[in-house]
Amino acid sequence: MDNVLFIVTSALNADMGVVSRTDRFDQTIKGLISIRKYVPDAIIILADGSPHKLEEEKLKAIAHFANYAADFSNDAQISELAVNHRKSEAENLLLLKTLMLLQQDDSMKDMLSHVGRIFKISGRTDLTDGFDVEEHMVEGKYVFKKRMSTWLSDSRKEFATDLLITRMFSFCPTLVEDYMKLCETNISLVLQTRIDTEHAHFVNINKDLLVELDEIHCTGIVAGTGTVENY
Repeated sequence: MDNVLFIVTSALNADMGVVSRTDRFDQTIKGLISIRKYVPDAIIILADGSPHKLEEEKLKAIAHFANYAADFSNDAQISELAVNHRKSEAENLLLLKTLMLLQQDDSMKDMLSHVGRIFKISGRTDLTDGFDVEEHMVEGKYVFKKRMSTWLSDSRKEFATDLLITRMFSFCPTLVEDYMKLCETNISLVLQTRIDTEHAHFVNINKDLLVELDEIHCTGIVAGTGTVENY
């Protein structure tokens, strides 16, 4: 089987939410360990979009569990969005720039050429019993948790009728270019309408390329409230 790549997005040194930086880091490490448990040979890239630079000791600890750590705290565009608490735009831009890195860095390009599936998973998310990587191995498709009806109550619900959970999803490497364009379109839509990334993903994704699962078998902590949600 080709390699499986996990892109773990994080904001370890964030200023928003009720979760402390120490807890964010500990929970992120726990999530990385869960990936190693369920997909032992996975290639893991931690992509961090914090508004403040990661401490060297954190990067060293991450290196024990992730193959690569991409620190985007020096990226002016991502930092500006993070400082202004523009979480949806920052996450899409972080993913876009991580995929650009995969395409442009020689060692990353070689690694990507041997990848059969790409997962995006948010930091502080744990895979749980029942997770099966084979459920995601659908050639030429995106795999998400089944769409959920919008919670929007204003006129935006007319076009953003549903949302897609973006805590964890996967896509075929043949869709890298498509997903990069999707990220760009998402950023524009979020800026124009102030919907979040989960609504934007549903609005903009090509539904012909979408596979939906009843459960994706992960659990995660919501930064704004500290509550745990199961998916």
